[in-house]
Amino acid sequence: MLLPVLRELSRRGAAHVVMLAEPAASQATSDGLPCVALTSPSLAECAAVVLRTEPSALLLGTSVADVVERELARAARGRIPTVGVLDAMLFVERRFGPGLPDLPDLVACPDDDTAERLRRAGADSERLVVTGNPALEAIAPSAAPAGGAAGPIDILFVSQPVVEIGRAGAPFSIDERASLHDLLAALDSLADRSPDGFRVRVRWHPIQRPDQLPCPLPNVTVAADDDPDRLRSAAKARVVVGISSTLLAEARMLPRPSIAYLPGPYWDQDDVYASHVGVRRARSAEELRAHLVDALAGDTEPRLLTQHAGAARRVAELLLGVTAPE
Repeated sequence: MLLPVLRELSRRGAAHVVMLAEPAASQATSDGLPCVALTSPSLAECAAVVLRTEPSALLLGTSVADVVERELARAARGRIPTVGVLDAMLFVERRFGPGLPDLPDLVACPDDDTAERLRRAGADSERLVVTGNPALEAIAPSAAPAGGAAGPIDILFVSQPVVEIGRAGAPFSIDERASLHDLLAALDSLADRSPDGFRVRVRWHPIQRPDQLPCPLPNVTVAADDDPDRLRSAAKARVVVGISSTLLAEARMLPRPSIAYLPGPYWDQDDVYASHVGVRRARSAEELRAHLVDALAGDTEPRLLTQHAGAARRVAELLLGVTAPE
């Protein structure tokens, strides 16, 4: 999410230091991004390490977990300006704590829908700036055709570890294994749509340990996807299916049809993607099958860039605008 912003800062000659906790530090290293790894045992100590560098401003990511960025937003209040960057609207109200105590001074929102949800949650409008999504802006359309002229139709399943199954008010009524099972069953019932069957590639979440893959079905083979380039992996697919991963929105920029499989009553009250992104939402196994039929029958869907063009520039300018002069 922040890589395009960091490149824009470098292009402008703005000095900056990247400091990351795990698992982001390891991911940055594998992506070739130099960074200082925050390895102190507590969030408060990690935040103290950052603050000792005496930054003129802080650019923060966001998370529903209690991460160092949230600690920094609190610790820097009134001392160092902070700019948080939202990657998506999923659980957006939970990213800043009950009552939004961890809200940065300014929040770069990917779209109007996300900003409006934060306003309804109690955020001051003056602290919310709609910038677009730098990660979506940076995605170039794939020149390669999805799938192939012959052979099984390629489907990418984006796995992610789902927690809180069975807890009161939990958003996820089934976990990633059950989600994959329903996808395989839906594809197996669509043998008439692909004479050579389907191939489902399972892409593990970066923090997920690869699990044993389910047995193939008569019309569906299953394989692990180990391509280090997530966008190249998505570009190979005819359709991308997942739970609530941001890769589903990224796939739409390639463009590829994508489906978020979100059964259960919780999703009546919580949007996952802004409507303009065009990620299809399946609320049941029957809807999942119907969306697959439509996606397989349709032509390549349009790439929806207008909402995000210039996002990295706008976020960089937002940060530089709050940076205290030396």
